[in-house]
Amino acid sequence: MPDPDNQTPEQRIKELEQQLALMSQKAQFFEAVVDVLKNDYGVSIVKKRPGKCSRSGKSRG
Repeated sequence: MPDPDNQTPEQRIKELEQQLALMSQKAQFFEAVVDVLKNDYGVSIVKKRPGKCSRSGKSRG
């Protein structure tokens, strides 16, 4: 991936469009996985709220 500072605006737009397409594909894939988990296995995937920590207050080590 070339340095963004050395790209023309058109090249940068093209690169960002490619990144957007890839991210969209990934999002669709993960949504499909969540749907399969929910429908086939009864697993509920819930997005965590900001500020919540999944670990307890105890540190490991």
